[in-house]
Amino acid sequence: MAEELNEFQEAANFDETKLRELSNVCARLRRMQLLDADMEVVVVEGELQRIPRQMEQVKEGQVVNNTGGYVFPVSDETQVRRFLILGSDKGTYHQSSEKITMDNAQRIIKIIEEGNGHMVLKELALINADNRNPKMSAMIFTLALCARIATHDTTKKNECPMLHTYSEYIHQLHSAAFRLLPDVCRTPTHLFEFVGYCQDIAESTKAGGAKSSTGWGRSMRLAISKWYKTKTAEKLAMLLTKYPQREGWSHRDLFRLAHPNLMEDGPEHTRRADRLEREQLFRFAVKGDLVKRKRKMNEDEKAEVESKWDQKALKVDYTEEQLIKEEQSRALDLVEAYLNLKQEQSEEVIVAAIKKHGLVREHLPTSSLNSKLVWETLFDVPMPMTAMIRNLAKMTVVGALDDKRVDSIIKRLTDQEELRRSRIHPLNLLTARAVYAQGRGDKGKLAWEPNQKICDALEAGFYKAFVNAPPTGKRYCLALDVSGSMGSPVSSSPLSCREAATGMSLINLHNEAEVKCVAFCEKLTELPFTKDWKIGQVNDYINELSFGSTDCGLPITWATENNLKFDVFIIYTDNDTWAGNVHPFEAIKRYREASGIHDAKVIVMAMQAYNYSIADPSDAGMLDITGFDSAVPQIVHEFVTGKI
Repeated sequence: MAEELNEFQEAANFDETKLRELSNVCARLRRMQLLDADMEVVVVEGELQRIPRQMEQVKEGQVVNNTGGYVFPVSDETQVRRFLILGSDKGTYHQSSEKITMDNAQRIIKIIEEGNGHMVLKELALINADNRNPKMSAMIFTLALCARIATHDTTKKNECPMLHTYSEYIHQLHSAAFRLLPDVCRTPTHLFEFVGYCQDIAESTKAGGAKSSTGWGRSMRLAISKWYKTKTAEKLAMLLTKYPQREGWSHRDLFRLAHPNLMEDGPEHTRRADRLEREQLFRFAVKGDLVKRKRKMNEDEKAEVESKWDQKALKVDYTEEQLIKEEQSRALDLVEAYLNLKQEQSEEVIVAAIKKHGLVREHLPTSSLNSKLVWETLFDVPMPMTAMIRNLAKMTVVGALDDKRVDSIIKRLTDQEELRRSRIHPLNLLTARAVYAQGRGDKGKLAWEPNQKICDALEAGFYKAFVNAPPTGKRYCLALDVSGSMGSPVSSSPLSCREAATGMSLINLHNEAEVKCVAFCEKLTELPFTKDWKIGQVNDYINELSFGSTDCGLPITWATENNLKFDVFIIYTDNDTWAGNVHPFEAIKRYREASGIHDAKVIVMAMQAYNYSIADPSDAGMLDITGFDSAVPQIVHEFVTGKI
C-alpha cells in the first residue's frame, strides 16, 4: 500500500520544464503591460483586439458616450444649459437632431417630474435675459414643455397633502412658463413656433393618454391674448405686417383660437388714447384690411362699419382724443402703406414709402428687392442691426454699399453697446463672417465679391459681442478637437464644431499673454497661431489637418511628457473620446504630480448638447462649460482665478 502511494507521489511530482515556455511568454507579456499599462487586450467576436483604456470604466459613475468611450454624466443644470444654448436643430456625426432633441426632452421631463421645474425655468430666463443662446428653437421648445406638460390629470382633487402639493406645483409651472412668454417670444416667428410646440406637447404628454388635448386651455388663450394686448399700437402694426405668417401659422389663426378681446379689459382699454388704433389693428389681424378712419367717414359709411364692429365697443363712446389719435395714427399709416405696396411696381413710390413709414424688407414686393436704390434707402432708414447683418451679401450684390455706408457698417459692427442692445450673439456674427467671406451662399445662386473691411468688422464684432473679462495672467494650453465628429454643425448654424472651436479659442489667444495652441485627434499637432492670425487663416490651417479618432486626454499627456508648464488646459470638444490610453481625469492628476502645478485646471468647452462630459464632477479643478455661451470669457476668468 505504501509502495503504491510512493509510486503515485512520484508520478505527481511537478516538472517545471513543462511550463517554462508559458512562463517566459507571461513574463514578456507582463513587461509589455507595464510599459503599456493603459491598453487592454480583449476577445471581441472571436478576435483579439487591443482596447484603449478610455473604453474601460475605471471610476464609479462613468457612462458610455456615442463612441463607446467612458465619460461622466453631467448634472441636470448643465444638461439644461447645454440644450438651451447649443440646441439640436441639425444632426451630429453620431446622432440625428431628432435623437438629440428627444434625449434632451426626456431628460427635462424627468427633471420636471422630480419637482425641479423651477431650475429649468430659471436657467431659461437667465440665459434669455443675457442673450447667451445664438438660436431660439431649443429655448422655445423648453418653454412650451414647461407650459403644457401634463404629468397627471390635474382636474381630480387629491386628499393627500403630498399629491395636492404636486398638482399645485405643475399648475404653478404652467403659470410661470406663460409669464415668461413675452420675454422669450419677442417676435411673431417665436410665438408661432411656441404655439406649434404647445399643441404637439399637449397631445403627446396628456395624462395617462386619457383624452385628446389641443393645448388651447384657458391659460394658453390668456397668455396669447396678453402677448398681443401688451404691445403698443406702433409695435403691433410693425409685427403684424412684418411677420404675417410663419411656421404654418398666421395671426388670424391665433386670434381664432385665443379670442383676444380688448373690451374684456374694461376701462383699462376704453380710457386709453390709442383705443381706436388698437381696435383697428386687432380687426386687421383677423380680416386683413382696415376700415376708413372714423373722422373721415360720412354717415352712410359710419353706419355700415358700425354694423360689423364689435357691439360691446360701440356701447362706450369714443373720446375726442381717441378720434384724433386714430386720425393721425402712424401705426395705421404703416399698415395702409404695407397694403398699398403689395402690387406696387414703381421704384419711386416704394422708396418714398420706405422713407415716410420706416418700412423694412419684409414689407416690400419681391420684385423690388433687386433695386440698388431700394436697398440704399432701406439701409439709410436706418436698417436694424440684425437685418443689416443678414443682408450684407444682397446689398453687396446690388452695389448699394458705397464707402460711406461701408464705414457706417464698420462703426455699427464694432460698437459693443449697439451689439448688446440689438441682442447680437457672437455665433451669429461668426456665421455671418464665414458666409460673407466665401462670396456665395450655401443655397441658391447668389454670389458676390466680399469687402475685406466688412469681413474684418464682422470678426471684430465677434470678439466684442462676448462679455468682457480681464486677463488672468495664467499660462494656457488651448486644445482643439479636430476629430471626424467635430465636422458636424454647431447650434443649427452652417459652421462646424471645428470652425466654431477655433473661433472660441481665439478669444483666449487674444486676451492672454502666455498661450499655446494644439490640435488633436488620436495624434497631436502643435499650432503656430499668434494674436495677429485672423479667423479665416486659422480655419484654413485647421482644415488642412488630418482628422481621425478622439483622444481628449492627449493634450495633457503631451504636456506631461514634454515637461511643459500650464496653469489651464481648455479643451474644445464634443466629448466623444474613446481612442486614448489615459482618461482625461487621470491625465490631469498625473500632470499635477509631474509638473508640481497642483492647482492646474481643465476646462471642457462642450460643442454639442450631449448629456456627458470628460470632466470629472468630483474634481474641483475640472469645469464643464457650454461652448458658445456668450458669457464664456467671464466664466473662464472666474474659474481660473478661483472665484467659482
